[in-house]
Amino acid sequence: MIHIKVEFHTHQYQACAWGNHHSEGVIDWPPAPWRILRAIVAGSYAVNLQPKYLEALKGVLHKLAADLPSYTLPPVTYIQHRSPRPQVNLKTAKVGPGKTLYSAGLLMSADQRVLYIQWPIEITEVEELVLNLCLAGLTYFGRKESVATVSLAEEAPDPNSSPDAQGNRIVAIPDQTLDQEDLWQALNLSAHENYGINRTAIFPGVRQATYRVETRQPQIRQEVWPVQHTVTLSVMASPRLPFHLGLKLTHRLHQRLISHCSIPVFTGQELGEPSKTHDHTIFQCIPDQSGRYVEQVRLYSHSGYGPEALTVISQCYTLPGVARGYTVSLSMSDLGAEPEKSDRWRSHTPFYLSRFPAVRRGKPRMVTEHYQKDGPEYQVLKFIQFLPWLNLQGEPTYQEHEEGLAIYFEGEIAAVASCEPFPKFWEWESECRQGKKVGRIGYNVQLWFSQPVSGPIVLGYAAHYGLGSLVPVRGWGECERPIRQDPVVASLSEN
Repeated sequence: MIHIKVEFHTHQYQACAWGNHHSEGVIDWPPAPWRILRAIVAGSYAVNLQPKYLEALKGVLHKLAADLPSYTLPPVTYIQHRSPRPQVNLKTAKVGPGKTLYSAGLLMSADQRVLYIQWPIEITEVEELVLNLCLAGLTYFGRKESVATVSLAEEAPDPNSSPDAQGNRIVAIPDQTLDQEDLWQALNLSAHENYGINRTAIFPGVRQATYRVETRQPQIRQEVWPVQHTVTLSVMASPRLPFHLGLKLTHRLHQRLISHCSIPVFTGQELGEPSKTHDHTIFQCIPDQSGRYVEQVRLYSHSGYGPEALTVISQCYTLPGVARGYTVSLSMSDLGAEPEKSDRWRSHTPFYLSRFPAVRRGKPRMVTEHYQKDGPEYQVLKFIQFLPWLNLQGEPTYQEHEEGLAIYFEGEIAAVASCEPFPKFWEWESECRQGKKVGRIGYNVQLWFSQPVSGPIVLGYAAHYGLGSLVPVRGWGECERPIRQDPVVASLSEN
């Protein structure tokens, strides 16, 4: 008993069944014994087998042709490709439909891609060495797309495909009545010599047999991909991209991601309707140490990025035409970084209002004595309630605080906001509208929380593109001072 092992390195097998045209899509499965013997002959020429070993090879082939093998077939899935090939008319230069090329094959899993062929024969030691040498000369099995390694094995699993008169698979086998020399001549005969020169449609030495195949579905290993919430991309440009052009960079990156894959984590839409949550991507530009140039772009999604989204992000290598004279190159530098926690945050980029401050009969509507409804501080506290990772829930109330305007939930202070005009805000104007923006004044925001929270914190106009983003404050003294409870509110909460 000899065992032949065929390992398919590209996880596919492509071979047209003997007597069928390739456009019919009929696969030679299990591989016909006639195909295996012709492959052994081809391997002998590939290794330049010496003439003194030719008789031993002929003897092996004659023994293999005298009996039918059994197979241990891996689970496979049928695949088919149809590729149209346009044809150009050289006289008129017009493109016509041309021909359509067909290709069919079998696809295997990475874990189960080995085929075993078991032949119930006995061979001598010299014949075994010659057979192993001829198999080593094969680099593919079937068509050239099916890259494989063929060798002899010590043992093989139990077969799942054997000769059966009532089988459902027809395969080509060698004529068992041929002697050793006639078999050798038939195996060396090419299709061109038989059909073109000899002008005969019958290939000598070929017969048919039926096999029964136990069909098995491929077992696909389900790999659990960890969901990543943060992706950081390094930005490289010559000349270096100024930080005030970060809004144009994030807008162009968003366009590139959507053009590659329009999934909700990039588009922010569900079935064509805008999402009412902040689960889609938030872009934030990170400057270098000088604060003048963009060094990185950080992408954050509360719902997380799966394998499909991460693949699309990694394929965004270049962003041409971000601004006049700037072509940006991107590369993934960090994955899954944990957002930093802090109880005090300040503006990194200017915050723009999205609603006009409320008025009634020409007079401002006040939420407290000194703070107007829909004013900068009020809108800041309104927007942070929509960020699910801050976990601010309940019915809000607003009161004045020594640090600014405070928001309370169930009588307990949650955050305090103060705003002042942002310097050089006009540099952040964009050539495209990203939502609703009110006025041309940008604000520098200071936020204090009663307990540390994790970012990102983005507010107002074009928040998902980098405007209105806040960063944690690192420092001593005032930066680490917790929010003091008002005595009246503290007593109410205790009672």
